[in-house]
Amino acid sequence: MAWWDTYFDELYLRMFNTILTPERTAQEVAGVMILLSLPPGARVLDLCCGQGRHAVPLARAGYRVTGLDRSPYLLGRARRAAARAGAEINWVQGDMRSLPWREHFDACINLFTAFGYFEEEGENQEVLHQVYRSLKPGGQLFLDIANRDYHLLRLLPASWQQNGEAIILEDPDFDPITGRFTTTFTWIEGDRRESLTHSVRHYTVPEIKSMLQRADLSLAALHGDFDGCAFDIDSRRLIAIARKDARGEQDEPGSDPYRGSSAIRRGGDDRGRR
Repeated sequence: MAWWDTYFDELYLRMFNTILTPERTAQEVAGVMILLSLPPGARVLDLCCGQGRHAVPLARAGYRVTGLDRSPYLLGRARRAAARAGAEINWVQGDMRSLPWREHFDACINLFTAFGYFEEEGENQEVLHQVYRSLKPGGQLFLDIANRDYHLLRLLPASWQQNGEAIILEDPDFDPITGRFTTTFTWIEGDRRESLTHSVRHYTVPEIKSMLQRADLSLAALHGDFDGCAFDIDSRRLIAIARKDARGEQDEPGSDPYRGSSAIRRGGDDRGRR
């Protein structure tokens, strides 16, 4: 069973509630709106929408939002959040490697390192091909992932933080052959110990640029955070904004060696991390 099948549940939200604050979410949503400059009523796909922390405020701001996620638990949380906020959102449980839309969205957002889950490179590449097909001509992708170099330079064997009466241990490991960070989080509260582990491929700028090109998406801008600052080695985030050609689809995207490979297994599972 893949890690994302069991990772995104109540324990995940409990682990991350200290960093996924309303203030952080508001800053991220504002950054998306400013950096994409979308007109009111634009159609936005929140790919790997999780509990809807970005989708709900975007819908309240006047965008027509669709949120797709693998996790039924997080989608349930998202639906309840939307109902409380009076936000109308189309929620879809699905796989980011197989999207049902064609030239439907003005923008796709993929936030909080919800990219690079799959061990086969062809499967991660396929996500970008699916985004390309889902975007209207001239549509934009807002891809927010962790800056690999920043985290490598500050890699510690383990760290911990307090969360109420609990302690959260974080134990990361980086594989230089695969480029994957595998991190185990352990919740310790009295005699209670619960753990979650995720494994994510972290990409460099040249790798992301090459993957976007193979999907016929043009890199339009790079930022180091949601405030639009310039990207450099000390940036915590790597935000890539890419565009689909305004002429739309001409041929099948790119001459990508990964396309059609047996590595792309339809019917597999995915989530998006939020």
